[in-house]
Amino acid sequence: MENLLRWGSVGVALAFLLLAATHGSLLAFAGASASLPASEPPALVETQPLARPSALPLMPTPTPRASAPLTVTGTPTYYVVLPGDTLFVIARDHGLALEAVMKANGIRNPDILHVGQVLAIPGADGERPNPALLPVATVAEGDDAPLIVPRGTITERMTALARAADAKSPFHAKTWLTYYGRPGIPVMGILGEHTVEELTPLLRAEADAYDAANGDALDVMPALHLVYGMATKAPGEDNSHLAFIDETTVMTYIQTAEAEGWSVILDVQIGALSPTVAITPALSFLEHPNVHLAIDPEFAMVHPGQLWPGNPIGYVTAQQVNDVQAVIDGYLAEKRLPGPRLLLVHQFQSDMIVEPEKLDAKRYAGRVALTLSVDGWGGPWGKISKYNSFITPDSPFAAFKLFYQWDEPLMTPDEALGNLPHAGTDFFIDVTPNLIIYQ
Repeated sequence: MENLLRWGSVGVALAFLLLAATHGSLLAFAGASASLPASEPPALVETQPLARPSALPLMPTPTPRASAPLTVTGTPTYYVVLPGDTLFVIARDHGLALEAVMKANGIRNPDILHVGQVLAIPGADGERPNPALLPVATVAEGDDAPLIVPRGTITERMTALARAADAKSPFHAKTWLTYYGRPGIPVMGILGEHTVEELTPLLRAEADAYDAANGDALDVMPALHLVYGMATKAPGEDNSHLAFIDETTVMTYIQTAEAEGWSVILDVQIGALSPTVAITPALSFLEHPNVHLAIDPEFAMVHPGQLWPGNPIGYVTAQQVNDVQAVIDGYLAEKRLPGPRLLLVHQFQSDMIVEPEKLDAKRYAGRVALTLSVDGWGGPWGKISKYNSFITPDSPFAAFKLFYQWDEPLMTPDEALGNLPHAGTDFFIDVTPNLIIYQ
């Protein structure tokens, strides 16, 4: 069971995570795990305690059919835990030390197993099995035998829109990896913790890790992700509650990215403006082919009597998102600039995009790649359950945010892409994210 406490104060984001307390037995057991949704730690928000959702099933249960444990071949493979199994016996039967199986699966307590849990069985030299061959085990109601269901490859698990992305799409055969923040403000993310010169090797190294997790199917597009229009408590001279980064600073990041063959995302937190007006100052930077845009509904001032952004948490309607797409589409067409460009929309609560079924990801697809980000922070159980509840195969392009300072433990690239379950569990990211954000 995992509990999450989220709170904030004006100008400073602090977070504390109550670590998981888990109970189990020497024998494998079947059951469901309750999880809490994760939430983002904004600088300006005082938050309410989050409600606990209902318990999540081990995995969706398909039509029952007969199955058997995976065959031991002597090469790296997978094993599905059966009733009565212990980790010691599983390791022994595969000719491995208990510690080797624990290390391969990130298991800290060898006494805790779940019926249907899929274990990676490494080779004698520690080589891991191919993630593309990873099965999913489910437990049929009233049946102790796990069912083996192929999960599909990293590309087969993408949204339909992502699978259909052609060579012009920014997501064609690519996973995006961004470093997010505001220059000079460390509390807002890793981008603000370092100079642009310091960021470059750090992002390059993280991109290499994702390139390894992607396998041969996908490349990685690193991006510098700036909070270009930052929400402020003070209204400012124009009463917008937004502070924009000066052009010289923005150009430093754009030029650095251009030299590396990378991209830039300019993020606008909306404030007291309408989404279309808030995004307008960023449009001129689209003259650079590597520049893309994002909006953050959290800081939209939409509530009666609201004094500053983020308190309470804001929202946008699907029609407003479509209107922003239309503005970007029109600007690119008028200036004869190449597309498509990303429009990333942040969310960490289900009501931050009103009537999401009305989002139009096709009308402007020639110039705009609509991307929905799930930004929850905290432990993997809450983050994964939230992402899986927001993102389906019918969603537009998908993004998933990780927090270096607030996620505990920080998910690995293979976990974030859904190649592997959260360590020591059978809990997966279901739909492959097209973009990973590190804050």
